[in-house]
Amino acid sequence: MKITGVKVRKHYAKFKARYESEERSVGPLDIHQDYNTNVRAKGDTYGGQAKPDSISSYFIYITTDEGLEGVHGPLDTESQILEAAKCIAPHIIGRDPMENRLIWDVMSRYDRHATAGVMLMAISALDNALWDLKGKILNLPVYKLLGGWRGKIRPYISTLGLSVEPEKAVKRALEIRDMGINAQKWFFRHGPSDGVAGMEKNLKMAFALREALGPHYELGFDCWMGWTIDYAKSMFRELEQVNPMWVEEVLRPHMLDGYEKLRAETSIRLSAGEHLYTRMQVNTYLQKGIFDVIQSDPEWCGGITESMKIADLCEIYGVKFIPHGHAFLPAMHIVAAMPPDVCPYGECLITLLDKKTHFYKYDLLGPDGFLHLSEEPGLGGDPDEAKIIKTEEIGGFMF
Repeated sequence: MKITGVKVRKHYAKFKARYESEERSVGPLDIHQDYNTNVRAKGDTYGGQAKPDSISSYFIYITTDEGLEGVHGPLDTESQILEAAKCIAPHIIGRDPMENRLIWDVMSRYDRHATAGVMLMAISALDNALWDLKGKILNLPVYKLLGGWRGKIRPYISTLGLSVEPEKAVKRALEIRDMGINAQKWFFRHGPSDGVAGMEKNLKMAFALREALGPHYELGFDCWMGWTIDYAKSMFRELEQVNPMWVEEVLRPHMLDGYEKLRAETSIRLSAGEHLYTRMQVNTYLQKGIFDVIQSDPEWCGGITESMKIADLCEIYGVKFIPHGHAFLPAMHIVAAMPPDVCPYGECLITLLDKKTHFYKYDLLGPDGFLHLSEEPGLGGDPDEAKIIKTEEIGGFMF
């Protein structure tokens, strides 16, 4: 079997989401006062999800001379996918899709900028589609190809977009808990430019959630790179009483020295990784002993191939690997393939769950509170033709 082409398709469907954006997270731009406004929540990727009546999503297809196709999606940015089609596809067309590790190496070497940013996102999309194709060739779900056995995994619910007003947050948190979910992550809205008043609002939310959920419930928080070292030190002195399961992305990812200072001053568990690229970058942080949880994203860090290498590194260092859930299915298959003490959870971003899974043929989050993997060959993410009302051929390369 040979790869004959790479195609990009944009699918459209009718859509009704269950969750609407009410709030956004603090972010790195908030240090500038004119960016620290709730207006950004409207249409902001990191502000949650509005309620449109239709949806469109990009999917990438790797075609073969025997009719099988590897599929990955939905993908958000057209530039990422077109970059894959224009630049990388010629390097994989004509190759045997079973040699996906060799193909990854070729993709990662073909350009000097192929190890980070949009180029690596394009490689990730193709790698994930190749794993889907490999599963279809061998008639197995990807998690079993990876040596896994868990057909369902525990989620932690990520609440980006939900209100952080203490009363509203508590109401939502209890609803999520009652769905059978035993871990949640909430997002701090305020950072240094909001001063002491903003810090007090952050702490009120955190303490209210801890009181409502109880002392042993898994409760984490995310700062989305929006804090400074001094601000984090002040927050952490109070947050230690809340005993978070982790606090995520306190600083921007390149601030290695800053993270070292925080690590030396707090007992709070630190997590990050979604904005680190490849195992080489992750290993630098692992060697420093900074993070308790690594959260690389298989849609950004190099796909399933590279994510599994990162997971193995984390196991060596005794650090948990919980992939960022931007792309649900690749992350779920990775978690299902690793021991539970290494990968205890899969992230489930609840305000994006409907948007990210709408085109799939089954609901990922079951009534039992677990994320369920499809037993269909591949990733289980082929678009449901019954839901598609229109398709556009965006472009690609054919052999």
